[in-house]
Amino acid sequence: MKYLQFAAIVFVLYFLGYVLGPTITPMLVKVREAENSLVKDVSYEGAVYRINLAEYRGDDLPKTLKIIVPATIPTIDGEGEVRLSKGDEVVLLNRDGEKLLVEKPESNGKGALDPDVTDIYTKLAAAKYQSAAARAVASIPQTPAPAPTPTPSPAPAPTPTPTPAPAPMPTPTPVAVTPTPEPEPAPAPEPEPAPAGGSLSDEEIVELMKTSIAGGAVKEFTSAQVKGWKASGEETIDGTSYQTGLAAYEAETIFGVRPVQAKALIKDGKIERWVYAKSGMEIQ
Repeated sequence: MKYLQFAAIVFVLYFLGYVLGPTITPMLVKVREAENSLVKDVSYEGAVYRINLAEYRGDDLPKTLKIIVPATIPTIDGEGEVRLSKGDEVVLLNRDGEKLLVEKPESNGKGALDPDVTDIYTKLAAAKYQSAAARAVASIPQTPAPAPTPTPSPAPAPTPTPTPAPAPMPTPTPVAVTPTPEPEPAPAPEPEPAPAGGSLSDEEIVELMKTSIAGGAVKEFTSAQVKGWKASGEETIDGTSYQTGLAAYEAETIFGVRPVQAKALIKDGKIERWVYAKSGMEIQ
């Protein structure tokens, strides 16, 4: 009896799979294809990020987007069209399936757009990059400010000891003395020239970076924006060996204030240039 019940259950499951399989399978495949159409690999600042729009909710999406491919959306009343040119900015209202619901208030336009005609993938990749940079800044130890050296108090002046009056000296008998010629002084040795370049200590690298930024070496950021300084060892770039240092600062981006790392390339004791730590691009 037990084996008969087991065989009946297996037969019922097989029958249900045979009957419902053709109906359920297209639905599952369609959902998977819809997810794949929202997935894109985006290259940003030297890294590649996989962006899946299906994983983002309304609060995670940027508030505004730029048009990168000309498109059109209907007017709000549905009786006309609004042309969107490359570089136009639109307000992102929400994601509707595989489309983005956008609005251009100044042109009275509102409608759905394909994500590929906007820069939404680039902005989401930039957000991932900034998040990684924030974690990198948090890992840099803060350099403590050196303690001020106390100024010693001046020692009290000693009390002068009175000098006794000298006893009168007898008048000496003059003796003829032949003057001895003084020898000519030997020429002073020339100072040895200081060696060019040389490796700097970690403290010297930090001071060199602070002096460079305070002197206006770059326009991208100032000393007041820097949250941490750090020597980061040696690095070979295009066949040239450099000592390097990192300065973590905060910068305004499309997503608000974000942390960024700048790298100083030091050669022969001088900073040749400042670059972004992630991409290697020169900072102006």
